[in-house]
Amino acid sequence: MKTLRPALQHRIQPIVAALLACTASSAQADPALMQRWVQQFEDSEIVFQRGTTKVPFQPLAFVDTTHYGESDIRRADGSTVSTRQTTLSQGAVLPFLVTPRDAFLIGDWVGWSRFDSTSNEQESFDVLSAGVPVGWFRQVNAQWQAGGFVMPLGHKASGEDWSWETMAGGFARYVQTDRLWWAFGLYADFNPGDDLYLPYIGASYAINDHWTLSAVMPWPVVLYAPDDRTLYRLGVSPSGASWSSDNGKDDLQYELDTWDFGFSAERRVHGNLWLEGEVGVTGLTGMSIRGDDWEEPAFDVSNSPYFSIGINFRPGLN
Repeated sequence: MKTLRPALQHRIQPIVAALLACTASSAQADPALMQRWVQQFEDSEIVFQRGTTKVPFQPLAFVDTTHYGESDIRRADGSTVSTRQTTLSQGAVLPFLVTPRDAFLIGDWVGWSRFDSTSNEQESFDVLSAGVPVGWFRQVNAQWQAGGFVMPLGHKASGEDWSWETMAGGFARYVQTDRLWWAFGLYADFNPGDDLYLPYIGASYAINDHWTLSAVMPWPVVLYAPDDRTLYRLGVSPSGASWSSDNGKDDLQYELDTWDFGFSAERRVHGNLWLEGEVGVTGLTGMSIRGDDWEEPAFDVSNSPYFSIGINFRPGLN
């Protein structure tokens, strides 16, 4: 579900943009505040990165927009309707150090999706989505880390009431060397339809200062950072072009088991702000447990292209 890479409702875009600007500009408006925040984490026992690599830290805030070609919404009776989808997305997470080994995380995710129907069976419509992720992260010891999150999530389609679902997950990471770590975990999506579970397992290896191979299934990626201002990415991410519905526009839920395969280029434009563009195709189906049924991966890539552009806020943590 690519829109889980956050979405932004056009009516609140100015508020979201202001929030991101305030977050990103805090280092310029009050350098001491950002420096104290970064220093607290660098002085803690939490290990964010091992070894030297030019690949930047994960974004803590982002705004993006994505357009998908024709894709399907699956109904409870197994039928599908075809739409073209455009999303506007915003998300942020703020970690707070609780102890030298523990961090509490809280964030927001707001999204707007426009579905332009290409079927006579479905009218075009909009969906506003919002969620509040809350999580906990612990540095168990020098090698092991563990964490989890829960995110209540609501969707409101045009002319319909709100529908609700809850996403949650837990993971563990084992750092074997300065350049190699292993990960294990489980995502879950509880909604009015079939509950969905996505197991994942894999490893990430920093080949050298520029190349990193992340073989964590179901989202393997290759990262290349030629310098500390540029990042290229080739791999898989959750697709926002996949939805399901129990009854027309009622009870819309994100589908987590469909994936995008794409290439992105990202460039630092100012301070901690990075501009990103991505192109690719959507349609890969990953391993999952839906209700009582195990679903194996299907790698039939559909003829549904997408393109995306966005801004990321990446802190300078080492």
